Amino acid sequence: MPAIFRSRKGGPRLNWQVHKYLIHLELYMEHLYEEDKGPGFQSKKVAVMVGRMNPPTRGHYKVINAMKAFIRDNPKIGLEAAPVVVIVAGSKSDQDKKRNPLSGEERKTFMEASGNANGVKFLVAPNAFAAFAKVREEGMEPIAVAAGEDRAPEYRRILDKHFTKDGEQVKHHIISLDRDFDTEHEEGEEYFNKVIDMINDGDKVDDNQISGSLARQAVRNDEQKAFAYITGLEKKPKLAAVMFKKVKEALSV
Repeated sequence: MPAIFRSRKGGPRLNWQVHKYLIHLELYMEHLYEEDKGPGFQSKKVAVMVGRMNPPTRGHYKVINAMKAFIRDNPKIGLEAAPVVVIVAGSKSDQDKKRNPLSGEERKTFMEASGNANGVKFLVAPNAFAAFAKVREEGMEPIAVAAGEDRAPEYRRILDKHFTKDGEQVKHHIISLDRDFDTEHEEGEEYFNKVIDMINDGDKVDDNQISGSLARQAVRNDEQKAFAYITGLEKKPKLAAVMFKKVKEALSV
């Protein structure tokens, strides 16, 4: 099973029909890219993050900061100062509002307004392969990608195979993460409620406990304070309230 479709525990995290559709879609897009080739190698080299981010959390902003640090610490690679975040949206999986309450444009808008992603270029694409292709279409070359160990091999495969320079392989870099913050936690409601209680009590919560699943559970529990913390918007309560309402409306459908 391709790494980008595995859950944190290794099992499928989507309905099997949807999962199968996504695999076929990505392989088909790779085939089309091979046929058409698309734009060639671009001179503006960038670091990229790909994910659903539904909703965006403080973990995603931590990845953005890691990307910026990698760019600063590796000047010889020649990366642009602005990292690129590609939000995965528009595929069949988006029909599941329990997992995907916000549209791609809504996620983009909230992240841009968060104050946690200044200087970031945002794009929207239906899957990981399309994300890298979109970066090229926008006149940039995906040279470095932020990923945990479960997704890094698949991202590197895609980049090494399809994103070459005049047919010659290009050196791509992995910005290693402790975990993919877009990977869903599946520990269950009891676990999520315990973490939410810790947040409300002011206890320290490890970044690895933060996820979109946790944010959605906070909405189900009507815990706006915890939601604001999980989504990294505790300093922007009005924006957090707007996102909370949007997510709640979607989960109620």
